[in-house]
Amino acid sequence: MEPQIGFCKTPDGVRIAYATLGRGPAIVIAPGYFHIIAFFMTIPEVRHLLESLSRYHTVVYYDQHGAGLSDRNRTVFTLESELQGLETVVDHLKLDPIILFGSSMSGPVVIAYTAKYPQRVTHLVLYGTYANCGKFLAEEYKSSMISLLRQPDNWLGTRTLVTPGGPMASVTDIELLVGIMRDNITPETAAKLLEMDFRLDVTHLCPGIKTPTLVMHRKGDLMVEFKLGIRLASLIPNARFIPLEGNIHYPFLGDTESFLQNIFKFLGDPVTDHKATNAASSKTKKSTHDVFISFAFEDRESAAIIHSHFKRNGINSFWCDDLAAGEDYPRLLGTAIRDSRSFLLVVSNASDNSDSVRKETTIAHNNKKPIIPVRIRDILPKNLEYLIANSLFFDAFPQPLEQHLTRLASDIKKVIGSKAEKKEKIKK
Repeated sequence: MEPQIGFCKTPDGVRIAYATLGRGPAIVIAPGYFHIIAFFMTIPEVRHLLESLSRYHTVVYYDQHGAGLSDRNRTVFTLESELQGLETVVDHLKLDPIILFGSSMSGPVVIAYTAKYPQRVTHLVLYGTYANCGKFLAEEYKSSMISLLRQPDNWLGTRTLVTPGGPMASVTDIELLVGIMRDNITPETAAKLLEMDFRLDVTHLCPGIKTPTLVMHRKGDLMVEFKLGIRLASLIPNARFIPLEGNIHYPFLGDTESFLQNIFKFLGDPVTDHKATNAASSKTKKSTHDVFISFAFEDRESAAIIHSHFKRNGINSFWCDDLAAGEDYPRLLGTAIRDSRSFLLVVSNASDNSDSVRKETTIAHNNKKPIIPVRIRDILPKNLEYLIANSLFFDAFPQPLEQHLTRLASDIKKVIGSKAEKKEKIKK
């Protein structure tokens, strides 16, 4: 299942990128500091979380103004400007009614939206958030964090900010997350977003919330103190508060099953054992493919066109749908590369600067897979150069890409055939 990405514009002309996934009653996820569409492709645990919710709902999420695929040029950082992005996406997709989900910085935003449009929101789900966090933090801490984030070169502030969120190394290293942020937001915008976060205060709006509300907070949250979650729940009439075990701030890490089961129960969705379902489905999947396609998030459309053409021509290429939500993505991707007969690298500026593409290409290189670099842009790769130095480039420009695919499919079949012949000779 793949998200559908679209764009809409605010009344003052700001482009907002959004993605939708699944079918059913809409659940709109407002971006916490800052969660972007690219996370879905890069962080397997985010994909698992969204796909699990999409079993019963149309999941809608979007990039904040100033980050990701939305307009980067942002000068206004207020609660009202955050509300405008949420309002624009909801109105553009004609969503009514909706379920709203807010975590971290987006908690105050969805509370403000619910207070403004109570008739549109059927349920409000809050996790790891607050009505106001700034007044509980020392001024020295706030100013030092903002100053660190403004450093243009070493992204020390970003590392400092994301590290308390949880043990990232167990699923994807901190450098990967920092790399995503570096590619999708400027240090100045990151600093101004945090500065705005410290100013947000919806304490006065909470008592007027009549929408059924679920508040969840992990007891040892290392980024947002547990007491702020308790305080938030106490401010909203009849809010249901559920303490969760663990100390990881990010909802997609740690005990995500408890997190999801509580949401399903609150919304009246069927409660199932997703881990067992995913484990069963993974056993039925084929592990061998003719070609593994590696690409950067920005080149996803081009990669999908190549994959579809291969499929029509009897070439079995590895694609994201071959993995179920909740599986061990890093391990399974590595296995898929090692088990594939060849490795196709979609080459562009984006892939040349992608940490995940570099890791995948390194696995292919180390396992002596035939690497076919397909240039969809007229560039000479620098970061990937040593991994593909002995490869023969296939140029798929000028566009459109489709005009090059017949020859590409023929070349792939030759590579697959020669590899099979080589194995047969070794057996003899």
